[in-house]
Amino acid sequence: MRAAAIFFVLVGLLRAEPWPLERLFHRPFAWGTPPQKVAWSKQGHTLLFLWNAAGGRFLDLYAYHPDRQHLAQLTNLEPVEDPLNRSAAEKDERQKRYAEPAEGIADYDISKDGSRAAFSYRGDLYLVSTSGLEPPFRLTRTKTAETNPAFSPDGSKLAFSREGQLFVQDLRTAQLWQVTEIEGEGAALGGWRWSPDGKRFVYTVRTGAGRKLLLPNYSGRLVTADSFPRTLPGDPATEVKIYVIPSEGGAPTAMEPGPWGDKVNGFGTPQWSPDSRMLLRTVVHANLKQAAILVMDPISGKARVAAEEKDAVWVEPYFAAWSPDSSRILCTSERTGWSHLYVVSKDGGEPRQLTRGAWEVDNDRSFGHEPQWAGDYIYFAATEAGTAERQFYRIKPDGSGQQRLSSREGMNIGIVSEDGRDTAMLMADVRNPFDLHVGGNRVTTSPRAEFANYAWPVSRFVSFPSRGDGKPVAARLLLPPDYRPEDRGQKPRPAVFFIHGSGYATSVLKQWGAYQELRYVFNCSLANKGYVVLDLDYRGSSGYGRDWRTGVYLHMGGRDLDDVLGGVDYLRSLGNVDMQHVGIWGSSYGGFMTAMAMFLAPDTFRAGASFSSVNDWENYNAYYTEQRLGKPQDYPEAYRRSSPIHFSSMLRNPFLIVHGIVDNNVMFQDAVQLSEKLVQEGKDFSEIYYPEESHIFVRDETLIDAFRRASEFFDRNLQ
Repeated sequence: MRAAAIFFVLVGLLRAEPWPLERLFHRPFAWGTPPQKVAWSKQGHTLLFLWNAAGGRFLDLYAYHPDRQHLAQLTNLEPVEDPLNRSAAEKDERQKRYAEPAEGIADYDISKDGSRAAFSYRGDLYLVSTSGLEPPFRLTRTKTAETNPAFSPDGSKLAFSREGQLFVQDLRTAQLWQVTEIEGEGAALGGWRWSPDGKRFVYTVRTGAGRKLLLPNYSGRLVTADSFPRTLPGDPATEVKIYVIPSEGGAPTAMEPGPWGDKVNGFGTPQWSPDSRMLLRTVVHANLKQAAILVMDPISGKARVAAEEKDAVWVEPYFAAWSPDSSRILCTSERTGWSHLYVVSKDGGEPRQLTRGAWEVDNDRSFGHEPQWAGDYIYFAATEAGTAERQFYRIKPDGSGQQRLSSREGMNIGIVSEDGRDTAMLMADVRNPFDLHVGGNRVTTSPRAEFANYAWPVSRFVSFPSRGDGKPVAARLLLPPDYRPEDRGQKPRPAVFFIHGSGYATSVLKQWGAYQELRYVFNCSLANKGYVVLDLDYRGSSGYGRDWRTGVYLHMGGRDLDDVLGGVDYLRSLGNVDMQHVGIWGSSYGGFMTAMAMFLAPDTFRAGASFSSVNDWENYNAYYTEQRLGKPQDYPEAYRRSSPIHFSSMLRNPFLIVHGIVDNNVMFQDAVQLSEKLVQEGKDFSEIYYPEESHIFVRDETLIDAFRRASEFFDRNLQ
């Protein structure tokens, strides 16, 4: 008995062992790869999704048939190679040494009856039966890329994009024809959709030359520089025109832009009504303070306003979708201060509010799915049970009969078949990453066996007042081994703040992996080394209502930094955190916040690691930045007080800058310009740049190197 007891203790110790970064960030990852892009066929009850069952990065296509409870892997494309499809980087003898791990399939479509799927892989088109009994059929083999395949409603034709034009191939006769003829400097095909009757397409065209930014790559024998379109704060908005054209080709009909003319930002491709007689489009005025839902006549091109929203700060674009009978529009609005569901007639009028309360309906596709009108109900995920959860609900179109359909604590994102009969649920909690469930059956198991053998730290969900205005800030503590916040008698521990990215995202969730898995895993490794890690949803984060969302208006790094400093006060109140050894790190907006904290609260944080940071908001994306800061010519002071580069002279403690050189989101220039400024000011700082990485690092060796350097940086300065 004693020997057996010792054996099980030893097994328990082995199971609780933290791993080195080299093991944590070496693919296949222990936590696996969650299912992505889940979609039902309109008929036939076939579910498709992208997944890697082994935990790698490469995404293959899977089908699940709930009637038979049968899961089928439809593709196995990672071993497939074709010299014709090799990229310029793969042909360069030097660049190919640093190849990015392949992503796999990015887009697909499923036929209405659920019998076939079409997808694009490395610029060629494939067809595959959803039975899983036949290998994919390669429809094209060309040097020119074909992308975004979509079946016609009757499944007999396949539309796709090629060289900026829309094409259709008849799958019965093999006839191929070009539908659009888009011409003009800077004109480019955007999104497009079949009409439900298969007779027409709606498509968008981005017009105007606009800016072309360069993205240099230094890894080859010669330095190359690709260009891509980008608008910067203060630039005129890119004009987007909408056309309807017969599916066999012909003369397109231009749609009216609506009451604000061309001074709008359009979102997504217009949606056909189920009866094919109308189009639905969401637009935001160029001033970013007004949004509208437009209903357009595809024959005349006339547009009318069905609903309008205003906000004195900046307006969130509507989510909008047709009712099954084409008579009404389902949408979200923040007019009560919280994002809730409304229904409005296609002819306009006062929207009817369906959901109510100091909570929000989730319409963020980063979690899974937007609200759906399926059968006799409207389905949605919401924060009614708490901001750290997403529970799944349904409600009748008249606002009655709201019912919670999920019961498990954590994240529950439902995708419902068109008739409402079947529901696919993406589910996660604090101990488990997202996996897919249908009808009570678990369809995927993403974590690998060794996932259970890592000592994932315990989470505590807490709240504290912001230092600025005292409003409550939600946060998550990752606890080191043998550390309890309520035990004041223990040895004080060093701490690290993690600041999530995006600005509008949310990270304090009852979900393993939270906002971004790779960053969460690094935070877990820090906790296991003895750091108290605090992750918080600062001002601007989603799920907390309109006032919280807009709390950074005209001053990023203002109230949101006060929220972070409220976290400092909270850790001090525990009495067992070493407040002389507190660090901070984050990526993207989190990197920006790290820089602001290090410069504006220079004695608070002993060390800061800023990844992929915006350091001057005049360099960033126009739409995102102008929402929060307006145009620089109108609000120059807002840009000055929100940009870390103007406060770098206040830096006193160790500071690490990390950036990818081919970052096409936050350009590498932000790191370069801040580095040069720090050099001019005689500041002591460190920097590490990754020549082949973009905004989110994807190579194992980069992840290991970057996190190792950040970990050692904190150890030197905080331990």
